[in-house]
Amino acid sequence: MIRKQTPSRSNLRVIDGSQDAGKAFVRPLMLPDAPDLGAQELAAEMAEIFAMSLIAECHLSDLDNPHCVVQIDPATRFNLHELLCELRSLPWCDARTPAKDLGDLPATDDMDEAGHRRAARWNIESQLTLGTLFRSGVALTSGAAPLSGLFATDHAVGPAQGPLPAPVSAAPLSLWSRWCAVHSGAGLGLPGRGASNADITTLSELAEHVFKAPPARAFHSATLASLAHGSPFDPGLNGLTGKAEGWTGGRLFALLAEAESRARWAALRRLARADRLSRPAVTAARMTVHLAREEQQSDAAEARYRGAADELARSAPNLLNWVSRANKAARSRQRFEHSLFLPLGTAAETMHPSDTATHVVVAGALATLMKAVFDTSQPRHLRLASKADARMDLGQELDRLVANTALARVVTGAYFPAENHQDMRLGQAIALQVLRTAMEEDNRSASLTFRDFDGRILQLVSHPRQFGRGIAELRQGDVSLPWPQEATPPAAHLTAVV
Repeated sequence: MIRKQTPSRSNLRVIDGSQDAGKAFVRPLMLPDAPDLGAQELAAEMAEIFAMSLIAECHLSDLDNPHCVVQIDPATRFNLHELLCELRSLPWCDARTPAKDLGDLPATDDMDEAGHRRAARWNIESQLTLGTLFRSGVALTSGAAPLSGLFATDHAVGPAQGPLPAPVSAAPLSLWSRWCAVHSGAGLGLPGRGASNADITTLSELAEHVFKAPPARAFHSATLASLAHGSPFDPGLNGLTGKAEGWTGGRLFALLAEAESRARWAALRRLARADRLSRPAVTAARMTVHLAREEQQSDAAEARYRGAADELARSAPNLLNWVSRANKAARSRQRFEHSLFLPLGTAAETMHPSDTATHVVVAGALATLMKAVFDTSQPRHLRLASKADARMDLGQELDRLVANTALARVVTGAYFPAENHQDMRLGQAIALQVLRTAMEEDNRSASLTFRDFDGRILQLVSHPRQFGRGIAELRQGDVSLPWPQEATPPAAHLTAVV
């Protein structure tokens, strides 16, 4: 047993009898189970994936135009309003359909989560709109989610060679900048050097960019740009001197590196789990077979796929027709009347789902950490882009960046929207865990305020103690909240005060 004596400010000594005494304390994180999709939700999830695949070549500036026309073949065309009507016709997307009428529902423990995913598709009037369709479950404050302005700072200065060990938090920013360049390929933009997003004009180009870029690069570049432009930290970190005591750019990067490492570990652990959902391409193939009535299995899993396929055929027949026509145009003559195979685009065929397995969890973690540490409690317009007159709200653009990353995975048919919804909130929980540990180790009064992916204003508040670590709590207004995804605490160890 290790016996560690810790001097306190008084005449007391703290003798810690833990076997982990002297080591950084890391709380266990509970990984959530895969989303439990009932037939109605599965139909809505597949409908959204089909819709995004059909409009992948639409210009980003046209996504809020209901009259934007998509031409599949010389005889088949539709506009975004007609596409939206097909989605709205599904019971899961229609707020007027009560939960009790949605047929087979998830298990009771998952009902709140499923209801949350359902409501995330609607605006304040409980309607699915073009504005809410592209925000990927993020409660954006200004409508739809066009391309995040932070892509303007996403400069690729070289090939990424990470993951690499991170420098210590006390390392100078010059060392952290070199680490970013090698680890994720991120760097500051220089005069005459264009951003790496110069050619992102469509959803398919967004997806290609996200698939090729390391998951942390855009966030590292944005952090370097924010620090270079003097963006202030949250005023709740200010001590008696009026400055954020102990909080430097190096420490921020150290926390980002820790959050990215934990997020990558969590995402890869979930990827290897046996209970993960079948990929959308597999689900689309099963639906094709079910609609052709060539599969007669009657087990519960197949009944769910059959129910989802029948719901799509009943409520969104035009959508299935457009997908079938697109498959015929891309793959010549098809054997089935309803040919729902994914992916629809030839470019997406080279993008494997595992290529972005970590992207949304990492994005959720790094965005949350940046929103909390930088002062985003009030809208603050920052000069981050290369143009002198370009300004952006850092907190809002971080949310858009996460939404764009999630949207890219749906466009290619690699992941379900429900998985994106869960992954970004898992990343948020990881960031809160990292920040909680850092604030408790500081053992002083401090607070961090940020807006989460559900639109809530949350605050991390830490309180000092006379010995050992401080204590931190998560609050929404005057209400104390449980820490998300926190596993059962480890067994207590002996601590004596003598």
